[in-house]
Amino acid sequence: MRLRTLISNPPILVKMAQSFEKLAKSCIIRFTPTNVRFIVKTDSEGGVQVWSQLTPEHVFSEYTVSSMYDNEINLEMVLEHFLRALRSSQNALSVTMRLAKKEGIPLLSVVISNQSRTGKVMALNQDVPVRVLGPRQIDHIREPLVPEPQVNILMPSLTNIRSIVERMKTISNTLEISANTNGEFRLKVESELVEIVTYYKNLINPELDLVSQPAGGEAGSTRPGASEPGQSEEGGGPSRDFVSAQVDIRNFTKFLHSHHVVPNNVVCCIIENFAVVIHVYVNSSLTSFFGQQNFAALTYYIPVKHQ
Repeated sequence: MRLRTLISNPPILVKMAQSFEKLAKSCIIRFTPTNVRFIVKTDSEGGVQVWSQLTPEHVFSEYTVSSMYDNEINLEMVLEHFLRALRSSQNALSVTMRLAKKEGIPLLSVVISNQSRTGKVMALNQDVPVRVLGPRQIDHIREPLVPEPQVNILMPSLTNIRSIVERMKTISNTLEISANTNGEFRLKVESELVEIVTYYKNLINPELDLVSQPAGGEAGSTRPGASEPGQSEEGGGPSRDFVSAQVDIRNFTKFLHSHHVVPNNVVCCIIENFAVVIHVYVNSSLTSFFGQQNFAALTYYIPVKHQ
């Protein structure tokens, strides 16, 4: 089993770890020759799941992974430890990451090379304890299977939504998320005494080809998709009928920590009475909108809240 990388883009790893740390204490990182996937599941039943994927060539200038299990390595680690090791790497001369052992304990060894004021190159070694997961331990961990959504919509600024949802939390623990294929998006909370609704218009209903997206699901899974942008199911043009899902507002707040990755596009997919699936895209500078050069995608699965 061998894993060795030279990290060319440490900031994206730091930002992703910052986003995930707000959801759970630990995560699983799956290394394969073609991609790197982070899997984060909250401890509670009915909590948020995040399945994200990086394209190695956009993050590593050198990337070697091999094992007897189809060249796949799965590591479980505490996010706080991983983030602490990476925080010193942002302005480093070089950052390497490899799987190692010390006194029989598996470690993800992060070596950060920096230049001192005198010009001397100094290396800082940060060891992150990990648990290596074999095929039997990882086989039952699968991305959720979800029906196709009734509506996809490009979300407004997460910074704007965060400030609104923070105020809504004082009213209710339940948040109703609604959208239609006419580019309208709505957030609502209510109590016995008050109802607060935030309404957005003139948004985009994108067509998502999720078979080719970086965070595509397992083989045979049903992923959120869409018909032509802004079209109703009957093909008669945009529909003003809202599709809604009620979720735990605390789960939605956890998703909002994805602002750390500074996404280019965030698409909310609503599956009525089932789940809200949100795709967070981080693009390379050469790519606009939903091109094939997305080098990172985070998919958040937020189940509906049953009353």
